[in-house]
Amino acid sequence: MEKRLRFSAKLRTTSSLLLLILLSSIDCLMSLDPGDKPSLGKALFFYIEKPRTLAYTYEVRSSEEIGAPFPQNPQRNIPLQYANPAHACTKIQPTHGNVVLIERGECSFAKKALMASKAGARFALITDSAAGTDDWIDMVGDGTAQKSDIPVAYLPGVSGRRIREHLMYGDERITVTIPLNYTSMLLSDIPRKPPWELW
Repeated sequence: MEKRLRFSAKLRTTSSLLLLILLSSIDCLMSLDPGDKPSLGKALFFYIEKPRTLAYTYEVRSSEEIGAPFPQNPQRNIPLQYANPAHACTKIQPTHGNVVLIERGECSFAKKALMASKAGARFALITDSAAGTDDWIDMVGDGTAQKSDIPVAYLPGVSGRRIREHLMYGDERITVTIPLNYTSMLLSDIPRKPPWELW
């Protein structure tokens, strides 16, 4: 009985210590200057309308450090195309008001955004389909005054890879609604996230 009481007291002490550590950590985070906190951009969503195999809601993170703000109202039925060349570090083929999917790497995010804008894109999504992970990347400027006049966002590679495969080998054109405005939708009409993304 005495051993049980001692164990119970130790357990309570350990629990209290863990709670204090947790509260202390939260307090430290709350006291940080906003400039010290890592920023991954504003969370936004877009919806693939077609094809049905990709018809899900995708989360992206915008970067106003390298591009313009996203519009408030959803832009519907916009074709999505793959950049050519894929990394968009040099002039890419015309995009004629489409959303363009660009691969990460080989040059700065700012350069890619500028190339997309010069090619006539309405929006640019940058991804890392080679890695194919669900990691988020903070898209920052390259230290120059370069900034695109179109909205730019980062799409995790796990979804970027699937979209890229369809753009390269699929028959049906991809069309999207971007950004998705949840406030104007019924709960029952909100499309689900893709099953391959972590929740």
